[in-house]
Amino acid sequence: MFGFVHGTTNAQIDTVSKPASIIDSARTNPDFVVELNDGSVITGKKVSDDGREMGIMTQDKGLILIPKFQIKSIELAASLPTVGGKRVFPNPHPSRYYYSPSGLPMKKGEGYVQAIYFLAYQAQYALSDHISVGASTSLIASPFLVNVKYTNTLKESVDGKNNIYFASGVQAGSLTYLSPGTWLGIGYAGLTFGNAESNVSINGGVLGVSTKTWWTNGRENDARPAVSLCWNKRFSPTASFMGEVWYAGNMLVGGPGMRFYSGRKSAVDVAILGAYNTAESEGVFGIPFVSWTRKIGDK
Repeated sequence: MFGFVHGTTNAQIDTVSKPASIIDSARTNPDFVVELNDGSVITGKKVSDDGREMGIMTQDKGLILIPKFQIKSIELAASLPTVGGKRVFPNPHPSRYYYSPSGLPMKKGEGYVQAIYFLAYQAQYALSDHISVGASTSLIASPFLVNVKYTNTLKESVDGKNNIYFASGVQAGSLTYLSPGTWLGIGYAGLTFGNAESNVSINGGVLGVSTKTWWTNGRENDARPAVSLCWNKRFSPTASFMGEVWYAGNMLVGGPGMRFYSGRKSAVDVAILGAYNTAESEGVFGIPFVSWTRKIGDK
């Protein structure tokens, strides 16, 4: 299901007949990654293309002839990141962890939709290479939050592993009909170190809640500093270790987990989360977290 699956369910395989022209072409041409409609991937050198089918010379199976109607996408292998010496599809959801944002930018026209337990949803869309907007809510439409996020690349290293990104943004909304007049939001800024496949992010901001008090016809406002530490370390084409920890007021919330990659556009996050009240010295751990994310736009 996940990641690069080398398969040719309906593709024709010919490992016997290899004309000299094909062998010479395979030696000089760059490697391509061909994604099929069934989700499988073939990596090799493009040696023929007659409009109806494409010939890919692979290292393990020789020449594979692929009908054009089975091809979903094809691109240069050199344009894809390397994990453990293997070419992989990029992390389709690098701009966010379980919930916390990263500084990794989305390109104009890209976005994502995330479902948490299929009960809560959030979506984000890039208006430009630096500005994106989004919304978060649940099946019962409470809370309902909107956000604006700005990202920028502060440093790019030669190997791409030591990049530094900056993010800042505001998320605000209300509890809607569950508590009319209750508003909540957070303003934050943060730095991300690394790249889309392996990174660490540090965010800091202010978390605020404003509640209408019916007995005084006024409002009660509460603002607390909030910080988060997040990480993502990809160790294979199909998975990475990931974690997120928040500290706001007296509450420490978060935990470790994993992200699994399915093809080019989908990711599934699983984690075991906990919450601990530092003032009362009590908490709980072992809360399961599951979310599914689908990238939109791009290819």
